[in-house]
Amino acid sequence: MANEKFEAGEIITDTEVRLECLRLATEFGPEFDRKDPLPIAEKYFNWVTKNSGRQLCKCETSKKKDKVKS
Repeated sequence: MANEKFEAGEIITDTEVRLECLRLATEFGPEFDRKDPLPIAEKYFNWVTKNSGRQLCKCETSKKKDKVKS
């Protein structure tokens, strides 16, 4: 994921967002926080989902994918 660039309009899954938050917490966090990065990553994830308008997709074809409100 670190080498991938997300295209505009591309649907990214909840898991991909969580993994990106974990990567950010471990890569850029202070050494003390790197020992247990999950609470920081969860805080990042909550901030992203609250501020982006993301909702869990309730489509029949993909029950676990996210979609962004337009």
